[in-house]
Amino acid sequence: MIAAVAAVALVVALVAAEGSRAQPAAASTIPSLSYGVGDLAESSLDELPDASATLRGLADAARETPEPVRTGTVQHVVAQEWLGETGPAPDGSGQATSVYPTVTERWLAADGSGLITQRRAGAVTYDGAINTEAGPSLAGELSSDAVLPGTFDDVARLPEDPAALAADILGRSSAECSLDDWKGYCLTEQVQTYFGSGVVPQDLTGAFWDMLAQQPTVRLLGPTTDRAGREGTAVAVEAPKIPEDPSDDESVLVLIVSEETGQLLATEMLTLRSDLLGVTSPTVTGFSAITLSEYTTEVGR
Repeated sequence: MIAAVAAVALVVALVAAEGSRAQPAAASTIPSLSYGVGDLAESSLDELPDASATLRGLADAARETPEPVRTGTVQHVVAQEWLGETGPAPDGSGQATSVYPTVTERWLAADGSGLITQRRAGAVTYDGAINTEAGPSLAGELSSDAVLPGTFDDVARLPEDPAALAADILGRSSAECSLDDWKGYCLTEQVQTYFGSGVVPQDLTGAFWDMLAQQPTVRLLGPTTDRAGREGTAVAVEAPKIPEDPSDDESVLVLIVSEETGQLLATEMLTLRSDLLGVTSPTVTGFSAITLSEYTTEVGR
């Protein structure tokens, strides 16, 4: 088991390591990753190239990669993450969002039961420093939630035809996801959820990228190195505006994919501006690096 202190060590190491490959960042923000094609600090997402050709290449790489050897029937995924929690401000002045370095482990059994364990370190600010004004996570330093059989759905049941796959996902999403300016984001967000929840087969991985290749709102950021030091290619999609929401918040979801295996390596949430978060320039407000995706023999081990 990975202790909560490991999350702190990872964050400190990542911030230090970013110095050699990060774009200059605004004061008090963790450095953004450096991308080979675009820089969202200097250009809008619409100005970046279409990602369709790159995504089709990633789909081919996924299908050409053999499935890993299975040592059991239980799926096990581990992620090192920055997760935000919004709640009452410590001084009672309203709502505040705090970021907690978190190690998340998920186990998914063949019957749809599972276990989700999270170990949280103390809150940090967006530059990775200890947040002395934030209290501990409301969920506690350690949380463990067991779920009953039939709760989780194995991704292997999903269709591998890109059009059918998109229809399946959108059919179980909110009504807004059927709108043209929402579709690409909803599909991308669900793809990251599948990779973070279980082991995604190689052929289905290829179908995911072929599906996103058909979405014009998914743009290319290009080659990068994720926060775990792994090389990949990044694509991005803008979070759509919520109808009747008066805020001018803008954020971008970034997916980093291995060119060798086609598997998802990591995701980043880049907030361009947000009144709630107090963000006025591009800021990394969350990330998730999938460090293990395997089959094992027993839930919780």
